[in-house]
Amino acid sequence: MIKRAMLAVAVAASLGAAAAQAETYVEARTWTPQEILFGKQYDDNVMAIQVSGLGGGGDAYGRDHLPLQVTYPTGNSLRLAQSQVTGDPNLMAALETRRIATHNVLWVQTALNGGKIVYYR
Repeated sequence: MIKRAMLAVAVAASLGAAAAQAETYVEARTWTPQEILFGKQYDDNVMAIQVSGLGGGGDAYGRDHLPLQVTYPTGNSLRLAQSQVTGDPNLMAALETRRIATHNVLWVQTALNGGKIVYYR
């Protein structure tokens, strides 16, 4: 009898916890197969490249092909890149869409097609 009562209490508690979790559930944005395979496509003519583990030397990640301002950022190059971002409303909107903070921008280049390439950490 006591075991059944304990079992009933345990079941009720687990169902109550499941119901509480169901109430706080937030439905995630639906992803298309193209977005899963190739990533989110933005039509703003901006390419954002995340750079991590800055430092010297060549490695398998291809840091040899990055601009020197990205590999070895200085205070002046950071200020120049970040002022370029804050001065261009389209570039600022593109970075906000990607959730990239302005203080994380390392360098901005203009591509041959007129678009921008933003290197960030």
